[in-house]
Amino acid sequence: MQKDKLLGIIKTQGRTVSAVIETVNDYGVPMSPSTFYKGLRDERPFKTNEIKALAKVLSLSEKQIYEIFFAESVS
Repeated sequence: MQKDKLLGIIKTQGRTVSAVIETVNDYGVPMSPSTFYKGLRDERPFKTNEIKALAKVLSLSEKQIYEIFFAESVS
């Protein structure tokens, strides 16, 4: 999970996390702020429907989806 990349995209688009979560809920995918932040902190993985909704709300490309949600950081 590349949380900085996801948060950067949200900020670059001039959105807030709250607004993104609200729009995800409008798409019929229940997500609370707690759920979102647990996903960012890797306390729980994002579910497939949550990733799809976030990708739609943020207009993420397939490459961005992979880089943010699936690529492991190498240190």
